[in-house]
Amino acid sequence: MATVQLKMPPWIASMLKAEGSGWFILEKEIGTETTIGTLLAELTSSYDGFRQVVFNPDVGQISEQVMVFLNDKLLPDPEVTQAKLNDGDSIMLLQVFSGG
Repeated sequence: MATVQLKMPPWIASMLKAEGSGWFILEKEIGTETTIGTLLAELTSSYDGFRQVVFNPDVGQISEQVMVFLNDKLLPDPEVTQAKLNDGDSIMLLQVFSGG
C-alpha cells in the first residue's frame, strides 16, 4: 500500500475533529488508482463539516475558496480532482484569502 500526507491548517482540520493550533498532517494509505478527488471524497463521507468547507455543494467540486497543492505545486481547478496520487505524495489544502 502507498501512503500520502494531507496537510491542512487548523480551521480545516477542525472539520475532521482534529485538535490543536498548528498544522495538521494526516497520513492516509491509498490504492494504486487513487486521485485527490477520491481521497477527499472518502474524508467528506465521514465528516460533513469537512465536505461543506472543501466542496462547493452547488456543483460538487472543490470549493473556489480552497487551494490544493500537490508536492508544493498549485493545481489548477480542472486538474484538482483528477490528479493521481503516488506513494510519498504530499497534498496541502489552503484557504483563499481576499480583501482590501
